[in-house]
Amino acid sequence: MDSGLAVGTRMGGRAASASLLNAVSELIPADERVVVIDDSKELALLRDHVVTLEACPNDAKGRGEVTIRQLLRITLRMRPDRIVIGELRGGEALDLVQAMTSGHGGCLITLHATYPRDVATRLETMAMMAGIEMPLAALRAQIASAVDIVIQASRFRDGTRKVTHISEITGCDMSKGTYQINDLFLRKVKGVDSEGRVLSKLVPTGNLPDCMETIRAAGLDAPAAVLEASWRREQKGQGS
Repeated sequence: MDSGLAVGTRMGGRAASASLLNAVSELIPADERVVVIDDSKELALLRDHVVTLEACPNDAKGRGEVTIRQLLRITLRMRPDRIVIGELRGGEALDLVQAMTSGHGGCLITLHATYPRDVATRLETMAMMAGIEMPLAALRAQIASAVDIVIQASRFRDGTRKVTHISEITGCDMSKGTYQINDLFLRKVKGVDSEGRVLSKLVPTGNLPDCMETIRAAGLDAPAAVLEASWRREQKGQGS
């Protein structure tokens, strides 16, 4: 992808979001150089071309701190094909968004947010923590351009964690200050079984991603289930 993917977690633990990010990273082509930035070594990418950088807190005398933001700036000089950040928490979001819109595509990140739309607003809030004055409209435009796909994971009342949304950020309505979201997959909850387990299924909405041209330029296509759901939706629309 030219831009990036964000994994949003709702009521999910750090280990759960790391597991999901590890799974998604398996799709990165084997010949690409990947730099992983984390504050605790929970990401384990099983591949040849990986450089792992780990943040460090201050020592007892208040010395030696190495932040995620410092590591990100170092990473940008290493010319990586992909940047993977275990969890975005503060002002480093601005550096990342600007990197994603200036040639460092294919980034993967996790952050805590309730719904896909909240992922964009959380990025916006964290970017403003960088302490750099920037017009809000310009920041929103960059975020909308930077992030292609959001994978949202939530914890259900039976204790399981599941992907609830796979959505695309398609733009930002500047007049309303809201991000435009195209839901590609949604989890449908059917009920609870006799043992209290939530019965659900992740299903395609029938919407095709706006970034299909980018996907096909990479030699890929949308999953068959997405194309079939889109065809059924189109047929239903023509029938009405």
